[in-house]
Amino acid sequence: MVNLATSKRASATSQSVGYLIWRLVNKWQKKQKAALEPHNITPVQLLLLAGLAELSASSKEIKQSDLATYCRTDPMMTSQIIRSLEKRRLLKRGKHEKDGRAIKLSPTEKGQQMVLAALPVMLETDRFFFAGLGDRTNEFADAVNMLSGERPRRRVPAA
Repeated sequence: MVNLATSKRASATSQSVGYLIWRLVNKWQKKQKAALEPHNITPVQLLLLAGLAELSASSKEIKQSDLATYCRTDPMMTSQIIRSLEKRRLLKRGKHEKDGRAIKLSPTEKGQQMVLAALPVMLETDRFFFAGLGDRTNEFADAVNMLSGERPRRRVPAA
C-alpha cells in the first residue's frame, strides 16, 4: 500500500527547483564527460586549462589562486587538478616572481593544443544540450547568472 503523505512529499521534492537543477547538472555533466572522453580530459580540467589559456593571453604571472577565482572553483580542488594537469604536461607550475608564496602557472604547447581541440567539442555539446531552450537560451543564461549572484550577460527586460 502506498503512503499518500510519502507519495506527495516525494512528488513535491522531485519538482523543487533545486532538485530540478541538480538533475539537469548531472545530465549535463554526463554529456560533457562523454563528449570529452576521446580527448582524455574532464570538464573541470578543461575549464581550468581554458581559463589559464584566457588569462595567459593578458598576463605572464598567473597565480594558482587567481585561476581558481577566475574559474570560480574551489582552491583546494583547483590545486589537485593543477597537479594532475602538470603530470600530463598540459601546464607548468613554478615560482611566482613577485609573490614568493604563490605558484605561477603557464600553459604548455600541449595544453594549448588540448584547449584548441577539446573546447569546441565542449561548446558544441553545450549548444546541442541546451538547444531545447530555443531563442530563450540567453534568458536562461541570464537567470542562472542572477541566481549565482552575478550580473546578467545582457539586459533583462523588466516584467
